[in-house]
Amino acid sequence: MDAWCRASAGPHRRTAAGDVAFLPATGPDGGVLDVGAIRRHVGGARIGRRIEHVLSTSSTNDLVWHAVDGGDADGLAVFAEQQTAGRGRLGRIWESPRGASLLCSVALIEREGGRRGGEIGMIAAVCGCRAVAACTELVPTIKWPNDLLVRGRKVGGVLVESRRLADDRTAYALGIGINCLQQPAHLPPPLAGRATSLEIESRRAIDRTALAAALLRELNQWLHPAADWAYASLRSAWLERADALGHRVRLRQGDRWYSGTVLDLDPAAALIVQLDEGGIRAFNAADTTTS
Repeated sequence: MDAWCRASAGPHRRTAAGDVAFLPATGPDGGVLDVGAIRRHVGGARIGRRIEHVLSTSSTNDLVWHAVDGGDADGLAVFAEQQTAGRGRLGRIWESPRGASLLCSVALIEREGGRRGGEIGMIAAVCGCRAVAACTELVPTIKWPNDLLVRGRKVGGVLVESRRLADDRTAYALGIGINCLQQPAHLPPPLAGRATSLEIESRRAIDRTALAAALLRELNQWLHPAADWAYASLRSAWLERADALGHRVRLRQGDRWYSGTVLDLDPAAALIVQLDEGGIRAFNAADTTTS
């Protein structure tokens, strides 16, 4: 367990705050995130060089796009206690009680030849797993393409959105959500059998502030300007945590369902599947869902 996560773990309280306005940027406020502590432990690196924290927003990715429109957004990290219109991949809805999840989005501005959306999504999944492992005794896995699992149930997810900017640059809004303090009653059917939270699964008290700092530190390991790594290293880190390799899958692409066995993940972040009907097919995350 990460040293600061050990030191900071303790009893938690849920926020009873309202729905509007920015929070003070320093010091703990009841059960809300302690942004000052996050800043101190991130240390001014690229990811988290600016941190915003709001009580409620439609989506943290929406705040990232607003910042991108204003300029100088690279590295901005936005946290919210609640999202009123949180979204997942392919237009799905992300729901969370106020103060129960870690809801974070990061702004990334990449020049031509920089990190691509598929790589950024893989980095986020790996970093989410590593942050959870640093702050709990849990060992999360990755369900292709963007889900974080604990004991086979979804505990988090990643959403990467992109826009082309001037001067051959691309802006990314990297959204990461992790269920932290939800209780079983917060997960009604059909979620109850498929989703979970760190508090349900872990024997330790869950500190969202410590988890937030761990997540930003992990992201900086991969996305700091001085970071020097090859795609093979990222692919290896992702595959170490993937739960799909060699497993049976059922996939939907367009109006058609496919079933087969997962063989590999290719450099374009597509899933390579040996189909039951014969042949090998690559499924791209942009237009494929899993059952």
